[in-house]
Amino acid sequence: MKNALVILAGGKGKRFGQKTPKQFYKIGNKTILDIFLSNLNTINFKVIIISIDKKYRKSLINNSEINKIIFSEPGKTRQQSSFNALKKLYKYKIKNVLIHDAARPFCSNKLIKNILDK
Repeated sequence: MKNALVILAGGKGKRFGQKTPKQFYKIGNKTILDIFLSNLNTINFKVIIISIDKKYRKSLINNSEINKIIFSEPGKTRQQSSFNALKKLYKYKIKNVLIHDAARPFCSNKLIKNILDK
């Protein structure tokens, strides 16, 4: 298993029109990012990197039981955030990297598996 998942969660959500960025907006008692993580089957990934501002990491650690998570600094653009995460992967000798937007919680495990199989 030489797969990694990069989750981009560094956006400010300015177009969303709320004080809280979209990925941290709560639906019930869970953030959109928490919904994705709680439904994610982590068996396919050696490591999961979340590109996220430091001020949001503590709440994510407390709400997540996933032990494969490491963090990277978000950039000013999606491209910079992706690059920062990819640099963290170098030492893991990863073969496949999936990059996912944290504000999209309803990506199915079946879709992830199909992508990795192809």
